[in-house]
Parts: sequence; structure tokens; C-alpha cells
Amino acid sequence: MKLRESLPLALAVCLASLPARAQAAAPIALAVDLTDAPRKIFHAEMTMPVKPGPLTLVYPKWIPGDHAPSGPIRDLTGLTFRIAGRPQDGELAWRRDDVDMFALHLDVPPGVTSLDIHFDFLATDSPASGSDSASTSASLAMLPWNEVVLYPAGSNASQVLFSPSVKLPQGWRFATALTPIGGPKGDRSGYLGFAPVSLETLVDSPLLAGRYFLEIPLAPQATPRHYLDLAADGPEDLRAPPELVRALSNLVLQSGALFHSRHYNSYHFLVSLSNHVAHFGLEHPQSSDDRMGERTLIDPEEFLLQAGLLPHEFVHSWNGKYRRPAGLATPNYQTPMKGDLLWVYEGLTEYLGDVLTARSNLWSAEEFREALAVTAAEMDFRPGRTWRDLEDTAVAAQILYDASGQWENWRRSTDFYDEGELLWLEVDTRIRQLSGGRKSLDDFCARFHGLGGNTPPEVVPYTFDDVVSGLNAV
Repeated sequence: MKLRESLPLALAVCLASLPARAQAAAPIALAVDLTDAPRKIFHAEMTMPVKPGPLTLVYPKWIPGDHAPSGPIRDLTGLTFRIAGRPQDGELAWRRDDVDMFALHLDVPPGVTSLDIHFDFLATDSPASGSDSASTSASLAMLPWNEVVLYPAGSNASQVLFSPSVKLPQGWRFATALTPIGGPKGDRSGYLGFAPVSLETLVDSPLLAGRYFLEIPLAPQATPRHYLDLAADGPEDLRAPPELVRALSNLVLQSGALFHSRHYNSYHFLVSLSNHVAHFGLEHPQSSDDRMGERTLIDPEEFLLQAGLLPHEFVHSWNGKYRRPAGLATPNYQTPMKGDLLWVYEGLTEYLGDVLTARSNLWSAEEFREALAVTAAEMDFRPGRTWRDLEDTAVAAQILYDASGQWENWRRSTDFYDEGELLWLEVDTRIRQLSGGRKSLDDFCARFHGLGGNTPPEVVPYTFDDVVSGLNAV
């Protein structure tokens, strides 16, 4: 990506393009130093405009895509607050709320208009944990920005502006959906700045960096642009076979044929290849955080088991990020999320992701059918379905994600993914039957997720009644 030469002009243009409601306050400056990421620690510096009087800052608790209050507050360390411009004697006392562990209270003295905030984040969790788990190795790092931000309590995440920047280890490269604009003003030598964005956009724009890094354009004939960004623990793991690149390019084209729309300015598949990070995927509007084992791209059998990951997270750009259940479309990251429609958010995505895995030739049609057969067999022998229905697995997602695997058949897990896929397979079949083969679930997707045609990233919430109405319209 080519950096713009004029930082002040770029900032002015970016600020002018933001909605008027988001221009009320100056951006919060956020500088994250990743040079110690191989040692599993991030260093964060914030400069925040403030007003005199009581101030409560919060750390993100409910993380989009996690469906749970999983913000890793336990790993925020070394926290200090200082009056901006007074590094020696300007430190302010703070205290944690004794009920809400994610809230911090302090008093801003008269005449003070800005605070300098410092803290570290310990990226030390086990690779086997959830999405707040291990995200670094000696040669790569994934930076989810929600791990390194504080923001004023009660704020709307779409209206709080951040001006982010990052410093990388020597020789590392990076990719993100954020727009690079050069180094931040001041004395932050070696930092790369990004255009100001809302907190909502920042949290949904993780940054992948690594010593061994490769960016591959996908489907160059498609608009907007799509990229496969790879960071690995060794250069040998970056050798993506040409047939894989062709299949992922086909995935881009097939998604356009399915949804008849795109809701992003560009899209980055951010893929980390390491045995030292957690293995999962997390969706964002303009990118996906896809974590796989180090040999996944060069071992055909290993990739076969992971082939549906990128399609699943890609589908979420339409189903989950653009169209989102109303209970998950919260104004900020402290408001509890309601997961009753996760059988649509995740179940439909599981089905469509697997459909696109087959349509793009990442799987054969027979492999897709075998995967469905395995899922159906598992659900047939899950006695927990006699007492816990599908909707309750969605409502209870926040307590089921971290449940033990022991007695899972009786407890049930977050299997709104698997049973949800079978439900949407039945919906697809029913539409084909009722229409005499003239319609399919594709028509619902084009109507429901293509609403408004191509758009920038935005959220259009829906309710159960909206889903029913959309299906009946088909």
C-alpha cells in the first residue's frame, strides 16, 4: 500500500468524510508498540481529550463475534494516567469499580483538557483458549484493537473517534482494513499511522503482522479488491498452491453471485499460520482473522479439514456484520448482547459457508455431502436435544462457549452452528419444493443480504419477523 505524503491533508480529508455526528470531539490518539510481541506483550499509549470532573473509562467487555463477555481485562497491566504535558508530576490516582471489573474511575483536575494513558497487554493466554487467547509467536502477531483501548463509559462506539498508529518489529510487514496515512505527528519515530476511524470500525479492523509475510491479490476482475494476507512462522509455510489461490479467487466470485452485493471498501483474509496461536476464525466487515496450523497451506489433508474456515468468516461480512440480529447490534461493548437469533447469525453462515466452499472448489460436492452427513449423524445421537432446544443453545451461548467437553452430548454446546446448518438446508430444500425448482435460498440471500446493493460497511439490524417476512417474500 502506498502511503500518502501529506499527513495533515489526509487527516482533514478523512475527518471530513466521517458522519457529522462523529465529528463532535477530537480523536483519541492510540499508539501501539508491537516490538515486544514475540515476548507476548503489547505496549499502548493513549492521549485522550477530557473535561474536568469525574471520569469513568471502560475496557471492551462484549466482543463482536465472541457472543460472550470475553474482553480480556485480566491481561491489562501497568496502567497509569498522567496529565498531558506533565510527565513528572502529573500522575492521577484511579480505582476500579468494585462491581464492574471493566470500569475505571478517576477525577480530572480543573483546567486539564487531555490525559496521557499508558498500559501493557499480556498476550500470554493458551493457544487452546478462545478468541482472546494466544495471538503471537516469535515471528508473527495478530493485534485485535479491543485489547488495547479504553473509552468513556456510556459512549456510542460509532461516535467515538480514534487516531491509531502502530510500531512493528524491524523488518515485519502487515495487513489491515485500516487506511495507512504515514507516521503520526510528534516524536513517535517508527510508528505507522492510520486514518481516523470510529471505535466501532477500529475494533472491527484487526492488524496482522509478521516477519514472514505474503500478500496475494484474489479475483483481480472483481470490484472492490480482495487480498489473501499470510503471516507464518517460517517462509516454507507461505507456499500457497496455485490451485488454492484459484479456488479462493473463485470464492470471491461465487460470493458476489450469491449475495448480489458487497458491503466493504476492500476485503482482507488475514491468515496466521502457526502452531503457537489459537486456531479459530473471527469475522469482521472488511476482513477476517483466520488462524490455522503452520502447515495448513502445504499439507492437502490438513487444508481439507480447514477448507471451510475462510468461506465461513467471509459470509459473515454479509450475514452477521451487515445484516445483524437486533440483539447483537449494541451501541457499545459494555451493553450485553442477546443471542436468541444466533441460529441465523451462525447457523445460516455455517450452511452458506459450506455451500461456497463447494461452489468454489475448495471442497468437492461429495465432500460437502459427507460433511452434512457427519453433522446429521452427530445431531441424531445428541440426547441433550430432548431437553434443550436449538434456540436455548443460542440464548445460552455466553455460558456454553467455555463449557467442558465432558458430557457435551447431554449438556449440548454451541451447536446452533451444526443444527442450524441442517435447519437452513431444510429451508433451502423447502423453497425449492414450494417453487417447483424456480427459487432457492440464493434468492433469499440476494434479497435479504443484498439490501441496498453495494454499500460501505454498515449495520442493518433484523428481527425474527424480518427473517420470516424475507423467506415468505421468496
